[in-house]
Amino acid sequence: MKNRTVYDENYSPCGYTHAGLRVISEHLDPDEITRVFGMEPTRVLRAGEPCLLKSPELSKDSGWFISTEGVLESLDSRDHLDWILERFASKKKEIKNFQDLGYRVDVSVMWESKHGHDGPTLSPENLIGFGLLDIEVWFDVYFNYEE
Repeated sequence: MKNRTVYDENYSPCGYTHAGLRVISEHLDPDEITRVFGMEPTRVLRAGEPCLLKSPELSKDSGWFISTEGVLESLDSRDHLDWILERFASKKKEIKNFQDLGYRVDVSVMWESKHGHDGPTLSPENLIGFGLLDIEVWFDVYFNYEE
């Protein structure tokens, strides 16, 4: 490993993190996504259901989600991204088929700053892995620290 930041499950700048892969489209059938991927989702959303548990807004899209929330305790987002890649790196054809149907396939990383500085790190393997799958990775960042 040439001058790389070592993975650290106790990454001090982070208060909490998890990541998830999602497949979203107005016309998708979450049960079909489960069948094609051969794994159970963490959550599904069907068009016409409330977007969030406490929201009266109804979703126009259906979605299939798998998340590291409650699965991994690591504060290093790379561990969470590796977990997703371990499950989906061999699913390139299936992901491309969903993308060709117009489904959005992406990865979200929720990252909460502990101190209001620094941030998550991505490994070259994370970048290459999601690049080969043609999947965008985006961050939902929170600053819930106390001064």
